[in-house]
Amino acid sequence: MNVSTLTMEDLVRHFQAQIAVLKHSLMLSNGSTDSNYTKAATSLDLLIDSMKSELRSLQRNVNDARKHLQSLEDVKIQTQNFIGHLQYALDNIPSKLPNKKQTEVPALKSNANNQNSSANTCKMESAVVNNGCSYLHYLTVAQFETVPKYMKGRMTYDKVNVVIEQLDNAFKDKYKLMKQKKSTLNDANRKRYETYKLQENDNTKGICFIVEKDITELTNLKLDTSTRNILTILRHCGLLHEIRGGNLVRYALY
Repeated sequence: MNVSTLTMEDLVRHFQAQIAVLKHSLMLSNGSTDSNYTKAATSLDLLIDSMKSELRSLQRNVNDARKHLQSLEDVKIQTQNFIGHLQYALDNIPSKLPNKKQTEVPALKSNANNQNSSANTCKMESAVVNNGCSYLHYLTVAQFETVPKYMKGRMTYDKVNVVIEQLDNAFKDKYKLMKQKKSTLNDANRKRYETYKLQENDNTKGICFIVEKDITELTNLKLDTSTRNILTILRHCGLLHEIRGGNLVRYALY
C-alpha cells in the first residue's frame, strides 16, 4: 500500500479491516461466549470509536488546511496579476507626461479690427506653454489610443511625441525670426523672412503654420513615410490641420 496516496477515508477503511481481522481471530481462539473475548471486543469497539473520532478531527483539520492553502493560492494569483500590471505600467511610462491642462487661448476673430500679423498672433499663443511645448501639444495616451490601427501601424506613442517636439522647434525657429525687425536681419535671414511672408494668404491670417521645407530645414526629420504617417495622426487628433494653396501644403495650428 502506497501511504503517500492514502486519504483519510482509506485509513479508516484500513483500520476497520484490521480490527475486523482481530475480532475474528479472538472469536476463533477464545469462543464466542468467553468473557475475555467480550472484554477485548468491547475494548476494540471503543478503540474503533476513538480512532474514528480522531480521524474525523484530522479530516476537519485537513479540510481547513486545504481551504487556507486555496486562499493563499488566490492571494498569490492576485499578487502576480498586480505585479504584472505594475510591470506593464513601468515598461510603458510615457517619456512625455502631460502637465495640468492650460487655459485655452480664445478663438481669434477675423474682422477688420483684428489684423495682427502672424508674428504677433504666435507671440500670444506661445505665451500659453502647454505640456512643455510652446506651440504644439504633446499627444496624450488617451488620444493615441483613439488613432485607428491602420493609421498608426507599428508607430509608438513615444515616437509621435518625439516628432511633435521636433515640429515645435520648427515653429519656434520660424516665428522667432518673424518677430524680429526685417532691417536687423542678415541677408540669409531676410530672404527666409520674405519667403515666409510670401507663403501667407487670406486663409492663414492669425494662424501659425510651417511647410514641408521648414520641416526638413529646421528639424532633424526626413519627410519619409514614417513622418508623413505621424502628420496624419496629428491631423486626426486635432493638433494640426492643412491649409493648401499656391502649390504649398501648410501644416497649421488649430
